[in-house]
Amino acid sequence: MSTMRSIAASLAAVALTSAAAAGGAGAQDTPAGVQPYRFTVAGHLTQMQYDRGGDASRAALGGYGVRVMFNRSDPAKTLRSLFDRASVGAFANFSTSQNNVESTQHFGVQGDVALLNAPTARGLLDPFVSLGIGALRENLERGDADFNVALTPAIGTRIPLFSGIGFRGDVRLPVVFGEDTRVHPSIEGGVYLSF
Repeated sequence: MSTMRSIAASLAAVALTSAAAAGGAGAQDTPAGVQPYRFTVAGHLTQMQYDRGGDASRAALGGYGVRVMFNRSDPAKTLRSLFDRASVGAFANFSTSQNNVESTQHFGVQGDVALLNAPTARGLLDPFVSLGIGALRENLERGDADFNVALTPAIGTRIPLFSGIGFRGDVRLPVVFGEDTRVHPSIEGGVYLSF
C-alpha cells in the first residue's frame, strides 16, 4: 500500500511541476494559440489481470510505468492526415511481488494514432488506437527470469487540459507468446506533459 501512495505522490509532484512550467510556456504559443509539441512524457499507474497459465486463476497486479513519445503531429494545423496524427516511442511498466506473483517488467516500442482530426467533445477527448511490441520479463520464484515477446494492441483517450498537460487513459491487451499464449488485460491512467 505504501508503494501505491509513493507512486501517487510522485505523479502529483509531476502534475504540479508541469502546471508551473505550463505558465511560462503559454507565451510561446503559436498565433493560433496552440503549441506544436514534438515530445510527450507520461507517467501512469497500471492495473493488470495477470494470467498465471494452466488452471490457475488470474491475479490482480498493480504497478506503474512511463512512456516517451515523439509526435510528428502539428496541432496548429486545421487538418491533419493519418500520418500527421501518428506518434512513436517507447514504454516501460513495472509491478512488484504481490498476490503470489513475482515482479514483472513489460517494455518495448509502440505507435499511437489519433482517431480524429482534432479533439472532440469541445476539445475534452482525443481518442487513439495503439500497437506496441516488446517483451514481458517475469521474475520466477526460484530466482530465474522468463523473457517472452509481447504484442500489445490498445485503445484509449487523452484528455487535454492546457499548454501540453493532460490525462491519458489506456485499455491494453498484452498478448504474451511463450510456452503458451497468455493475455494480460490491463488498464493504465496517468498524467502527460508535451513540450
